Amino acid sequence: MTVGRNPARPRSVSATRLLGASLAGLVAFVLARPASAALGDTAASIARDRIVMRVSQSSTTPMQSYDVHRMVDPAGAVVREYADRAGNVFAVTWHGPRSPDLKTLLGGYYDRYVAAAAQHRTGHHLVTVHAPDLVLSVVRFQRVAYGRAYLPTRMPSGVTKADLR
Repeated sequence: MTVGRNPARPRSVSATRLLGASLAGLVAFVLARPASAALGDTAASIARDRIVMRVSQSSTTPMQSYDVHRMVDPAGAVVREYADRAGNVFAVTWHGPRSPDLKTLLGGYYDRYVAAAAQHRTGHHLVTVHAPDLVLSVVRFQRVAYGRAYLPTRMPSGVTKADLR
């Protein structure tokens, strides 16, 4: 005599629903994780940042040649993403008690940040990258973190780094 489910007997409705819900949740999780916005991405993907970072507050401020998308994550970090009129994110800034998810914010530029951090041997509080296509500054202390990353070649005309706060 074997013990177990009889293959000829259909599954109960609750077991089928549980299995279906579990699979749907798994698929949604897997598909949602890599689909986060980032520096150099489009403004349409900023909504995904809000989900990935679990922001508690968000707002958009239109400026003359760009929009500022402000978000606050659960830890209190304030993130601003700057998108030009064509919808391209050309800069991100942040400040708060700790750094937000930099992999999400920096996207394809994250590996360059990691490489710069690995080469930086004179202290771990400041990491900078200054290249023609990327300017990045990350400052981390025990209870405060802030930073700025922007793409100089993609900044709208008339926008300066002083505008990125």
